[in-house]
Amino acid sequence: MLERNTNFFPQQLQKLISDSFLYVNEDAYGNDRLFFENAGGSLRLKSAVDAQTQLSSLPDCPERTHDIAMDIRKVIEKGTEDIRLILNAKDGSIATSLTASKLMFEIITTIAMDKSSGNIVTTDIEHPSSYDACQFSAEQYKHELRVAKADPKSGSIPLENILKLIDEETVLVSVILTSNITGAMHDIKGYADAIRLKNPDTIIVVDAVQGAPHGPIDVDEWEIDALNIAPYKMFGNRGVGYAYLSNRIASLPHHRLLATDEDNWNIGSPTPAQFASFSKVIDYICEIGSYFNSSDDRRTLITEGMNRIHLQEQAILNRLINGSNERPGIKDISNVTVHFEEANGIRQDLILALTFDNISCEEAVQLYGEQNILVYARESSSHYSKRILDAVNLDAIVRVSPIHCHTSTDVDKFLEITQKISEIIR
Repeated sequence: MLERNTNFFPQQLQKLISDSFLYVNEDAYGNDRLFFENAGGSLRLKSAVDAQTQLSSLPDCPERTHDIAMDIRKVIEKGTEDIRLILNAKDGSIATSLTASKLMFEIITTIAMDKSSGNIVTTDIEHPSSYDACQFSAEQYKHELRVAKADPKSGSIPLENILKLIDEETVLVSVILTSNITGAMHDIKGYADAIRLKNPDTIIVVDAVQGAPHGPIDVDEWEIDALNIAPYKMFGNRGVGYAYLSNRIASLPHHRLLATDEDNWNIGSPTPAQFASFSKVIDYICEIGSYFNSSDDRRTLITEGMNRIHLQEQAILNRLINGSNERPGIKDISNVTVHFEEANGIRQDLILALTFDNISCEEAVQLYGEQNILVYARESSSHYSKRILDAVNLDAIVRVSPIHCHTSTDVDKFLEITQKISEIIR
């Protein structure tokens, strides 16, 4: 297993980062709280919220020619360019919608509709937005649905399990970048290369909603056809999703205003405030990058910033698992099991899937909450969780998901409470 990073951000940078977020150490009611539920959303950047508020107040239509309208148009153009930069999308189209899930349905349905026969390959651990879109499209357009099995030990999809389902009739392959339940991260470049060798014509679709806030994305290097992200998962606001579409699928027949370009996927007027807000997210990532890299190239700083975020989160994960001189890690706490992490190593996102021998996951979440720590129980009673939990032979987990703005002090507080919960006798 490859070695995991153990070094946190320098103190000066850590303070700048912590000060950039709202509600890091208290909730909206002023109560002390650790928000370790970022896989269900994300702590928000102050600058992203402020930018959205400012642009939302303007009544001006960007399709006009007066000064404010022209300035709003520049905000949209810059935001679109920033989306391209974080994805490294050098070609193709950028699509927007109210949610990333809606975009995934539009993308997969459009691809499936273009073929009269064949099969669709997806995986056991896809988010419902991509899995259900594959199932719906297969049924609607008479394709066979093939589902690649997960490895219960790692919570990931072994590449060979996907490849054995692909043949010359495979219309598309849908594979998630990072699971929002198991935390497993897939090597999309390696997977895409192997998929193309098996069938160069199959379309490759990636759900990057969970993975995008935690490491670099490069659709140009990966040579995939579609990928979606959600700003609300990466320090921005709810109400919009973005997607990249390669040249070979952007002009497939799809919903659009007929007077617009064939590769246009945006129907109606854009929301300028969403673009302004997302540009602030990119500014923030670049600020982290510039702490370590003197380049003035925005993509270079994005890549540096996202790599540093990943390393910080690996340091948090390492301390959670292995502890420190001050406090034992979860692996040394009785009655607690950490799933997937040991098998994944550095291919594990900053998500811990825990179960307790002494109490249920639901009760553990309640006890954490009583100690002002917000985590979440993923249970098989939920449509969002059942298929994925079944795939890894679990009924429920306590999902713990901090992000890079958290500190070693936050980790130690979590470990202290976990120790107490593990000692409860029922």
